[in-house]
Amino acid sequence: MRVMKTIGLTALCGSMLLFSACGSGSKTVTGSKGDSYQVSDQEKSVSTDEANRKYEPYTITLNLERSGIGQNIKETFTSAPKRVLLDGDQMTDIFLDLGLQDHIAGYTRGACLSTVSEFPARDSLNKVLEDGSNLSSASKEQILDLKPDFMMGWDSLFSENHFSVDWCLQNHIIPYFPYCCSDSATMEDLYQDYDVLGHVFGVSDKAKERVEEMKKTIDQVHTSLGNEAYQKPVSVFVYDSGQDAPFTACQGIPGDMIKKAGGLSIFDDINKGWATPSWEEVVQRDPDVILVLDYNHDTEEKINFLKTNEATKNLRAVREGKIYSACCADMQGSAGSANAIKIMAKQFYPDKFH
Repeated sequence: MRVMKTIGLTALCGSMLLFSACGSGSKTVTGSKGDSYQVSDQEKSVSTDEANRKYEPYTITLNLERSGIGQNIKETFTSAPKRVLLDGDQMTDIFLDLGLQDHIAGYTRGACLSTVSEFPARDSLNKVLEDGSNLSSASKEQILDLKPDFMMGWDSLFSENHFSVDWCLQNHIIPYFPYCCSDSATMEDLYQDYDVLGHVFGVSDKAKERVEEMKKTIDQVHTSLGNEAYQKPVSVFVYDSGQDAPFTACQGIPGDMIKKAGGLSIFDDINKGWATPSWEEVVQRDPDVILVLDYNHDTEEKINFLKTNEATKNLRAVREGKIYSACCADMQGSAGSANAIKIMAKQFYPDKFH
């Protein structure tokens, strides 16, 4: 069975999973609800053994506590996962950026499509659901039919409402939700995701190379803007979606990206990555600029709404035409995040770039 053969998952004492020997080549996995799952590692091909000898085991901690869906788990990989499921373009782009398309068993594009980054390999991937849908819309049967051994998505994907951690492990699927998805995340957390995935999939050098390229892009932005832009940043209202009330970016990785572009979210005082304040609060905070998040080339539609909505049509940023856009997928932490910072900086400070 794939868990021990392909992934080699182990859990340490005190974590949610405990492994105990139950005969040659097999172990018993005990989940958080006391369920026991038999996991065998007897069947191994010569090629798998040879690959495993070159693979350096790597242990990660799956932070379940940050979302209240369990106790933290330590996972040790003794070989790279072979069949990966990815939830959304932003997560798929990371794998494509690392050259791991051959490991992808399936993916969803989600609602926020990657509209800037170009990865031709995406066209050859198995798209599990229609655009606009996430893995949370899939049935457990659909997931199991794909025979995944690794699944990457937001924390909520692994809640009891969808595919719980216990369910995943029972079915030999290792769940992974990125560090960059936490409410307190910064670009450093995205770099950590690259580092972790680089180790897990045996492409550490490629991961380091990509992180260095991202850092270089951001350093170039800082040099172009100068210190004053960071000392007196423009105030930014991020319009993601919503008509009765706006869904907007506050802190987390979108907030950090805006800061690195010389801006500051007008809702930076909310200790969340994303929130739904009121239009009245937007008016009170009177942003210098508005940043519309593009889901799937829907920026113009959102701009038209802001220009006609009673609550926003008289905002200073609307009157002055300072409404810009950024790719929503990249604003959640992805391969295109550093480039998105550069794009925002050029929009906020056009005179600084020539």
